[in-house]
Amino acid sequence: MKTLRRSVVVLFVLITLALFLSALNILDLNNLFGFSRSTTSILQVLKSESLFFLATDRITTYIYTDIDENSLLLGNREGLLIMKVTYIYGLDLEKLTEDSLEQNVNSIIVHLPDVEMLDMSPDLSTADIYTKTSGLVWLYDQIAGYDMQEDLLNQFDSVATEFAYSEDLLPERSEIVTRLNGFAPVLSEYAGKNILFE
Repeated sequence: MKTLRRSVVVLFVLITLALFLSALNILDLNNLFGFSRSTTSILQVLKSESLFFLATDRITTYIYTDIDENSLLLGNREGLLIMKVTYIYGLDLEKLTEDSLEQNVNSIIVHLPDVEMLDMSPDLSTADIYTKTSGLVWLYDQIAGYDMQEDLLNQFDSVATEFAYSEDLLPERSEIVTRLNGFAPVLSEYAGKNILFE
């Protein structure tokens, strides 16, 4: 019992001494008891490509995807993900070939490739995720290692792509050709011939 009392007294004296030295700025308690953090930032270029696209339309919209599941034994699992997505439509100019250009004495006719989706970019900073589960489902998910938020994010790309096609977001080819032909006189000055897009 005396040993325990001595240990407590010694510990008390050491703590008091440490606080006293800290007050005099002789001892830094943060370095003594705090956590040290080491961070490393690595930037690695995975792939570099030269792209030859003519982007003609940008469409931004909100897309949502949901999960709604029910188990007679465990209860409900519900999740909703809402996120802003930007679609870029235009022309892949790498699909132009020699046959795409028709040249005569006074003009150059450019036969354009099909309009297509060039890029689809979800904006993760706008993501709102709402989840709701019964207690038994939550317990089951913890044991099984199921992550509903991850599941919602995984199915988002396919939902966003399907939405673009179901809502027919693809711009009309005739509209793009008209716009390009409106700009053609500027190009014609450099080419020395009339340029016509088709």
